[in-house]
Amino acid sequence: MSQKINATDITEEEALNAVFFERADEFIKQANDFCRPPKGEKPDPAELRGQVSAAMLFASARFNTWVAANNFKDGNEMRAAKDQVMSYLVQQFQMMLEDNFDEYCEQFENYLRFRKNEDFHAHKHDHDHDH
Repeated sequence: MSQKINATDITEEEALNAVFFERADEFIKQANDFCRPPKGEKPDPAELRGQVSAAMLFASARFNTWVAANNFKDGNEMRAAKDQVMSYLVQQFQMMLEDNFDEYCEQFENYLRFRKNEDFHAHKHDHDHDH
C-alpha cells in the first residue's frame, strides 16, 4: 500500500534514493568489516581489500543474474536475452563506477586521510548523487 506524501515532505523519488543509499551503505559497511583482520592477525591490507572486492563483485554478479533469471520463463528465453541483459548491467556498473571514481578523485584527501594507519574509511554518501 502506497502512502500519500505531502508537498512539504520528501518526494517519493527522494525517499527511494534514500533507501537505495542506505542499502548501499550497509553493503559497504559489511565489506569494510570483512577488510578488518581478526585480532592478532596481520594480513596485507591491500591483499585483504582485493579479496573482499573480488568476493563482492562475484556476489553482485551472482545476485544480478538471479534477479534477471526471475524475468524469464525458462533458460532458453534467458539465453536469448543474454546480450541485452549483459549490456544493461555493464552499462549500469560503468556509470556507477565512473561516478564514484570521479568523486574519489575530487575527494581523495578526505576519503583516504587515514590511509597511513591502514584504517579503513567508512565514509557515508552525501546522498546528493544523480544516479
